[in-house]
Parts: sequence; structure tokens; C-alpha cells
Amino acid sequence: DADTGMTALAILALQGAGNTHLQGTYRDNVQRGLEYLLRAQARDGSLAGGASPFAAMYCHGMATLALSEAYALTGDARIRPFLEKALAYTLAAQHPSQGGWRYKPGDLGDMSQFGWQALALRSADSAGIPIPEKNRLGMQKFLGLVSKGQQRGLACYRPEELPSPTMTAEALTCRFFLGHRRDDAAVDEAAQYLLKHLPSSSEKPNFYYWYYGTMAMYQVRGEPWKQWNSAIRRELLFTQIREGELAGAWPTDSLWSGYGGRVFTTSLGALCLETYYRFLPLDEVPQGDPAEKVASPMTPGWRPAIPWRR
Repeated sequence: DADTGMTALAILALQGAGNTHLQGTYRDNVQRGLEYLLRAQARDGSLAGGASPFAAMYCHGMATLALSEAYALTGDARIRPFLEKALAYTLAAQHPSQGGWRYKPGDLGDMSQFGWQALALRSADSAGIPIPEKNRLGMQKFLGLVSKGQQRGLACYRPEELPSPTMTAEALTCRFFLGHRRDDAAVDEAAQYLLKHLPSSSEKPNFYYWYYGTMAMYQVRGEPWKQWNSAIRRELLFTQIREGELAGAWPTDSLWSGYGGRVFTTSLGALCLETYYRFLPLDEVPQGDPAEKVASPMTPGWRPAIPWRR
């Protein structure tokens, strides 16, 4: 019952390729998807739809991110009231002292939920809806609580647990989008840890990890990014279905795909391959450049970070 979340991931993948509800080859698909999310919004602003308690905040975060990016890409004022209600729900759901999010508003947080809420807030901030300072400070506090390692660059699911590659990748992505510098010792520790866990055919595909790892390592740049990029492209192109009516999709024999099926795997696979032009390297965007707001093919001043090669 995670329909709003899966719809949001599909919208994000289509928007990442330059489609919006106003233009692009898949304009109608994006428009229908956005209209579905808006119809599903509850009075309190939640975009969870009919999702179960364990999936509800994930769906809300993903859907809010999709609305944030749609608004950032188009400036369509019709989206803003719905987006503001969704953001208000997110901000109210943040734990008041620890700064995280989990299954219900006010729960003690976990890193997995945190990433989707943080990216949604950051995207809205880029579109001109700023994150209140108390909420931003809360987010920084939570990242500190789940940090591990000698340089505090690794991350765990909840503060009392051991670090993992997926949570480290998600936390590193959030650190970058909350303003951490690439030359930070914690960033290097995280990057070296992720290089020990490159995408590999010897393990079950984990699109969730690959999505956050690709976003994080793209911002790290340099040799770590080259190694990660080589591995993720190899695995995605090797595992993508090439023939028949499912050509272009990815199989569902992966971690977590039981929750979202082929839409989940295919949306995240596409988003990984769109990282090159969905975001600019954050430390290469000049002050005042329009691309500083949202680095995307649909943004004035956008340029691809590296050429796309097949």
C-alpha cells in the first residue's frame, strides 16, 4: 500500500531526465502522478496515502521530495500550498530534542527515515522555502547521534547500533546537502568505507544503498567517485532487462523490492544513472549561479557535470 511513495519515485526519475508537468516527452505521466499525490494529501498535510504504519513516513518523505522538485523545476504556484502543508507535517513530525524522524510524528529517529525527510526539506529550501533554523540544528544533531568511526564519518541506523554501508551512504548524502565540505575528515572516512562495499554481482542488488551511495560518492568526486561510478554502471547495465515487454526495467530479486516491486527498482536504477546531470557538484557551483538553487536539466544555467556516455 505504498502507492504514494512509489509514484513519487517514478516522478523523481522522470523529472531527473528533464520532464515536468509542463514539458517533456513524459509530461502527461508527471502531471498524472503529481495530481495523484495532491489528491492523496490528508488534512494534516501527510502524503502517506493508505500506507501501513511502517511505510507511511517513507511515503510521505518521498512524495514531499517529488513535490519539492516539481515546484523547484517549474515555479508553478499551484503546487506551493500543497507543498507547504507537506513540509509543515514533516517539520512537526521531527523529534523535538534528537532531531530525527521515524514511523510516527515525534518518534525517536532512525537514519533510514531521516534521509528522505532531509532531502525533501533541502529541495524545498533550494526552491525558496527555507528550513527553519531550529529544525536545521535538529538535523545536524541527529547526524551527530548516529555518527561512528574515528573521524565520525560512518553512520548507523539508530544511535545505539553499529555502522553499515547503507546508513553511511545516506548520512554522507545528507551531510553534503546540509553544507559539509568535501575535504572534511569525516567525508574521507565515509568514502573509504563505501569503497570497501562497492556494488557487486556477488551480493544481492540493493538499489536503496546504490541510490544513496551514488549521490554521496558523486559529491566526493576524485578517485573514490571513479571507482564507485565504474562499479555502479557495470552492475546497473548488467542487471537491466534488455528484451521483451519489461525491457528497460530492473528485476525485483533485490533487497527491499518486496515493498515497491519493479517501480521501486526501476525508479532507483534510473535515478542512479541520472546522478551525473541531476545534481552539480556542490562545491563547484559559483555563488549567485542559478544552478545553485536546483541543479537539473530544467534549471537556467544548468550544465552536465560530466558528459553522458553509453
